[in-house]
Amino acid sequence: MTTPSRYLAIAIAVVAVACGKPEQQPADEAAAPAEPQQVGEASGLKTPESARYDAAQDLWFVSNINGNPSQKDGNGFIVRLTAEGAAMDSTPFIEGGRNAVTLNAPKGMALVGDTLWVADIDAVRAFNARTGAPIASLEIKGSAFLNDVVAGPDGSVYITDTGVRFDDKGQMTHPGPDCIVQVIGRQYKRVVTFAGQPGPNGIAYDASGQRFLVNAFASTNVFAWKPGMATADSIGVGAGGGDGFEILADGRAVYTSWADSSLSVFANGTSSTLVKGLPSPADIGYDTKRQRLAVPLFNDGKVVFIALGRTK
Repeated sequence: MTTPSRYLAIAIAVVAVACGKPEQQPADEAAAPAEPQQVGEASGLKTPESARYDAAQDLWFVSNINGNPSQKDGNGFIVRLTAEGAAMDSTPFIEGGRNAVTLNAPKGMALVGDTLWVADIDAVRAFNARTGAPIASLEIKGSAFLNDVVAGPDGSVYITDTGVRFDDKGQMTHPGPDCIVQVIGRQYKRVVTFAGQPGPNGIAYDASGQRFLVNAFASTNVFAWKPGMATADSIGVGAGGGDGFEILADGRAVYTSWADSSLSVFANGTSSTLVKGLPSPADIGYDTKRQRLAVPLFNDGKVVFIALGRTK
């Protein structure tokens, strides 16, 4: 297919930040603002859902649903952005219908080595992160809305199924299952199912607690789950309408909320707001080198970059 040029017109606005005298602070601390603030944006995207930073290549992958998030229309695509947010390619790096690629409504992504895993409605697809070539496609039978993806410590990937569907008019139903799926090689299994249809959405691996943290789109609960547990435990309350979830280098857990258009931090069972005024904030990514978050704004067709504030 031919992608309209407006999808690929990436506009970047970089805000310079002064943070004190360098002789009084370490360089990395001096570069960080006192409080989280936006330092750039990439626009011209098409229903951007997830941003994933690749530290090995120092670039971003951004998945674009390009339409109805439940429709198998074959027009989903993934673009690459530089670390600062500029477009890297004249056409999408990975695009449904080109180079034998099937991609309908790509959402969450995870990297395992040079393999980029992508959730796509009821399938998980794998691509070479350096060339974009398709590697594998695995249908997860009975799935409704595969959403966020995270690499586990064992090299397998874990995917949330939010359990919802959107019809041709955009109306949402919630048939389930609300669960987490583990993909090991070319095999999969559902490892936990959530009671009460909370709509599990964002998932992150908390190495310090050796557990997975999950937020929910249809609940204010934040959950923790370890492999082998029969259920996920509620460990506190967030803002609700949860989407992306990331663990920062300092151990803080951060997430986005559609309920109050925010980026928040979760700790000790409660959450506090870091940034407000982020409409339809989807699956965030974390730049480990620059201590920045990329926040896709689902309905606005852009990604904003947030420099995190100093922790001390």
